[in-house]
Amino acid sequence: MANHVWGLMSHPGPELQQIQRERETVSHVYSHHVLLMALIPVVCSFIGTTQLGWNFGDGQKLMVSMITASYIAVIFYVLMLAAVALMGRIIYWMARRYDSRPSLNSCIVFAGYVATPMFLSGLVALYPMVWLCLFVGIIGLCYSGYLLYLGIPNFLNIDRREGFLFSSSTLAMGVLVLELLLALTVIMWGYGTQLF
Repeated sequence: MANHVWGLMSHPGPELQQIQRERETVSHVYSHHVLLMALIPVVCSFIGTTQLGWNFGDGQKLMVSMITASYIAVIFYVLMLAAVALMGRIIYWMARRYDSRPSLNSCIVFAGYVATPMFLSGLVALYPMVWLCLFVGIIGLCYSGYLLYLGIPNFLNIDRREGFLFSSSTLAMGVLVLELLLALTVIMWGYGTQLF
């Protein structure tokens, strides 16, 4: 797992090709990559919101209790795992018109690795300042988008121009899934004390 994470960040093109050659299963990519990477934002958010509290920039901090944060962390974790599977299904559904249509298994594996920068951007939640989390989250989203644009043409065996259009559509769908996930996250971490 650590090799793929480092490879995706340092030399993404060859690493995506290596991942494709490995033909991993969904259970393998989840057990060796997604389950562990999704823990980064969950654990960091748990620590940040229970120890430091949300900082909205106005001098006030919103602390979340340990029990409330535990409930929220579990829900947040499950939502992220489901979001990866959903994005894999979206890629599979959108690829239906191509002759080289990959399997659902391959699409979920690809989505799991493309989400890596988003998972890593969760480290910033150790210091939960809203503007900082948004800034780092946007950087993670941009790099995930870059991985998507880089990987889709090889993944689907299509030319770059067609891959650009497919990647753009997939990225748009991914942003919608991310916005839904962020909205639920903000509601849970920001208002968890009233909800739970």
